[in-house]
Amino acid sequence: MQLIEEQSMPLEGSEILVVGGGKGGVGKTCFAVNLAIEIARRGWRTVLLDADLSCSNVEAVLGVQCDTQLDEFFYKKGAKTLDHVIRDTAYENLRLVPGTTGLIDVANPRYQLKVALIRELRKLGADLVLIDLDAGAHLNTLDFFLMAADNGMLVITPERTSIDNAFKFLRAALFRRITRFYNSKEVALLLKRCQTLSEFIGCVHSSDMLDTATGEQVIAEITALARSMRPRIVVNKATNVYESKIAANILSKHARQHLMIEPELLGHLYFDRHVSEAVNSGMPFVIGQPKRKISACIADMANRLGYF
Repeated sequence: MQLIEEQSMPLEGSEILVVGGGKGGVGKTCFAVNLAIEIARRGWRTVLLDADLSCSNVEAVLGVQCDTQLDEFFYKKGAKTLDHVIRDTAYENLRLVPGTTGLIDVANPRYQLKVALIRELRKLGADLVLIDLDAGAHLNTLDFFLMAADNGMLVITPERTSIDNAFKFLRAALFRRITRFYNSKEVALLLKRCQTLSEFIGCVHSSDMLDTATGEQVIAEITALARSMRPRIVVNKATNVYESKIAANILSKHARQHLMIEPELLGHLYFDRHVSEAVNSGMPFVIGQPKRKISACIADMANRLGYF
């Protein structure tokens, strides 16, 4: 069995935080925009990337309109650069890399182009690059999430469907990581038969496709891959702190038992009917409604992330 020589991200350069979530409509983009503004206005040089390659909407939530799109980066031949794509915003220390037009060929870039994009983002001289991902578990979304696996954030709501989809997203991300780690038809075939990592380990134990020594090596490696993923949970639209903790605990329990992944609760956002008004007006609530509880929640999470 042969390992893939993975194209790892350079460790030097800007810190990268990725905001994902299995279910659409959980408030992922709204959270990413407001968190980026909060961190930027504290003096940290911040870049916000709209990595929804099919239906980008960060510009609308941020209240800006760009004359360039991320398409230009993917289409450009030769050396890749973001110089002609990145734009300043009305907020000090915050720059934006807008999303794509959503054309089919742009929405499915080759893996090497995604690696090149992350590499260029790290070269922008920012203290932080915050990436807003597409909803669902598309390969693009999973690849971007895994490129910052130890800095991934999952936005959920207390609803069961949201929690279930977040678990499926984590499972898809882990399985994607395993399939990219191995260049093995045997491992890929075993994964297709399994719903959880526990099942996969059981299949490895009982499979006659791998000898005992190789099977034990695979189990040790995938366990390490799973435990290296430390996603942070953000519970949106919570009516109280207790509800957010219950939702986070349910997701964490399932991830721990079935995937060997140990998420942690970063924080919560209270349900606030004024959020839709903020989105429609293009005025992020940390700016337009700074005294509301939901803005205080954003400030608290920025503190927990270390951006004082």
